[in-house]
Formats: sequence, C-alpha cells, structure tokens
Amino acid sequence: MAEKVLRINMFGGFAMYYGEDAVVLNKTGSSKSVRLLQILLLSLKSGISKTELIDNLYGWNEKADMANRNKNLNNLIYRLKGQLASGGLPESEYVEIIDGMCYFKSPIPLELDTQKFEEAVGDAKKIGGVKRIQLLSKANRMYRGELLPANLSDMWFFHRSNYFKELYVETVIALEEEYLRNRDFKNRMLLYARAAAIYPFENWQVKQIKCNLEVYRYDEAMEIYNNTMELYARELGSPPTAEMQECFEKIELMDENHRRNTSDSKGWKNLDKVFLGRKEDIKKTIFGEEHVKGAYYCTYPSFVDYCRLVARAKSRSEFDAVLMFLTLSQKEKEGQKQIDLQGQMLLLKNVIGTSLRIGDAYTRYGNRHFILMLARTNPDFCSDIFQRIERAYMKNAGKGQLWYYADMTQTLREAGV
Repeated sequence: MAEKVLRINMFGGFAMYYGEDAVVLNKTGSSKSVRLLQILLLSLKSGISKTELIDNLYGWNEKADMANRNKNLNNLIYRLKGQLASGGLPESEYVEIIDGMCYFKSPIPLELDTQKFEEAVGDAKKIGGVKRIQLLSKANRMYRGELLPANLSDMWFFHRSNYFKELYVETVIALEEEYLRNRDFKNRMLLYARAAAIYPFENWQVKQIKCNLEVYRYDEAMEIYNNTMELYARELGSPPTAEMQECFEKIELMDENHRRNTSDSKGWKNLDKVFLGRKEDIKKTIFGEEHVKGAYYCTYPSFVDYCRLVARAKSRSEFDAVLMFLTLSQKEKEGQKQIDLQGQMLLLKNVIGTSLRIGDAYTRYGNRHFILMLARTNPDFCSDIFQRIERAYMKNAGKGQLWYYADMTQTLREAGV
C-alpha cells in the first residue's frame, strides 16, 4: 500500500488533506498556531529565525520581555502539535529548533501546492520547446488564487503573496506569447478568463474582449464588457479603466481572412463588407428585445451616456428630469439579523425595474446604492415614486431599510456634476 501523503493547499485559501481525508484544525482561541504552521510551511526550505517568527506572531516591541515571548512561542508550538494530532495526523514533534532557527519537520511525506508551483516555473525557465509549455500550463493551473488571502493584511504574508503573484503573471505572459505565435485563440481565451477570475480588477478583461473580437465573438465580448462594468460599479463604485471603456472604439473589424488589411482600397472595402454583414445582428441586438416592460437597467458608463443624452434633449425641448439616489441600509433594530446584502440588492434591482416606467433608466453604484434617471417626472412626485418602490420591496420580503435623495438634472449640471 502506498504511503499516505499530507497535501497542503495555500493558493486561494488554506486546506490540508492526509490521504483522502481533510485535516481540520481546531482554531478556537488558537488562530496564532495556524499562522505559525503557515509561516513554517512557507519557510520549509531554509527555516525561519526564532526572532523573526516571534516578531511576526506577536509584533515587534523592543521593550517586550523576550523571556515571556519565548515562553509564548514554546506554548504555541506545543499547542500546534496537539492540533495536528487531533486533526488526524500521526503524533510527532513537527517543529524543530536548531541554533535559533525553526523548521517544520513532518514524519510523513509533504506535498505543497506552493512548492510544486515554484518548481514547475523554475523548471520551465531551464528548458524550451513543448516541455516548457507543458510546465508553464501546469504551473498556471496550480495557481488557484492569491496566497492565503485571509492573511494579506499581515506584511510577512503580503510580500510572499506578491512573490507568487509575480511568478503567476510570468506564466500568463509566457503562455500568451506562445498562443499568439500559434494563433491558438481557444487557449488564449481560457488563459485570460482564469487571470480575470483571480484578479478581476487588473484589466485582464481587456485582453479577453480583444481575443473574442478577433474571432468574431462580438456577443461574448459585449457580455464580458458589461459584466466588468457591473463588477466595477458594484464593488468599487466607479467605472473601469479608460483602456476598458475605449476597448471597442479602438478594435478594428477584421476581414474574412482573419487579418487586418488596410494597406489598399480593396482592403478597406473588405472591412466594409464585414461591417455591413453584421448589420442584421447589430439591429437585432439593439431592437430585438421583446415584451419590454419596466425601467431600463444598464451599467454605470452606459447610464452616464444616457443621462448626458437626456440633458441634451432637455435643451431642445424643456421637460423635467430628476436623478434619484437610492440607498439600501441595515435596519437599526436591536437584535436585528444581518441582511444578505447581495441577495437584497438583487431583489431591489428587480423591484426598481418593475416599479418605474419604460422610459426611465437606472444603474447600480457600489454595493448598496442605485441611481435612477426619471425623465419627464416632476420632482414633487419623487416621494410617491420612492414609496411605490419601498412598498414593492417590502412586499417581496425586503429585509433592509431604504432612503433616497433626489435632485433636478439642471441643478446638478450647474453644480458641475
């Protein structure tokens, strides 16, 4: 029978498996012992000095009693040993201290995702050809997220997380170059999709969009664009980078030979044919909605464009237009259970859509806010509109508390907003 291995995953979270069984550590009142284990595992090759270990676990303080700090660390090591044994691992010392250096010593074989990832990247740098690509692909797949994300507020873990992130980005760039050279669009899309899932705010979606456009996947590119706009508005309360917003404007259509060919007039005509060949799809996308009901929901950048269009229309044909700022809050009641914010925001989004008229528009801004554009609406009616939304929200099991602020678009424009 093969010897059981202790597998440890630290990318995207912390998990341990002894053979097929999960090792569950009792963290109650002892989160420091888990951090001790993680530091030792990340220092597996060279160990870590006892002084550095104490400073990272208890904070550096020149006035602190070193004898007490040493005692605390010894107690922590003893507690960790007990946790590992109660979690299903064989009883052993596990932590060894030699000449002021601390090492993790396991009586069973270890398999760390961080170690395998680092080795695969290192081996790929030493060779070329197909084997290099295989190693890079293997390393790329092993990186399932940032190193121990729950510990990133700790600078010791933050620096090591950055180290592994740099190695991961190296694999993405190297694989991208290979896929571009071989015109491998499928693997490029998968590569960018994984990077965007792990680091959603680092513009990998731009590469996703461009790759989709290169193979005429316009609908997929538009979906990625809109989802990214929504993500930025929801999580950051702001639009994505200028590069993302200008992505569609800068991408050229391609001719049927899958090449940009604008060196002569014939090439221009070929591109024009491609554009005209898309006209029915474009018309269907714009006007193909059936059974349109309620207000129009759009991403924040699209909402900004719509509001600017309304402001321009007002200059030709005077009418009232109101911006309503709607916020979802936790009810201020003692013992009130914390609301499911994402679920309640989705409920509120649907409620707003059905409570407003077909000519109104709205968008989400941040994790608790919506902005509504109420065209041809008298500001005196805003209270009634809010009450209609609030009633519908409560009727549909709304658990939060709503409040609003409304302002005329003319007032906002004069204020330079």
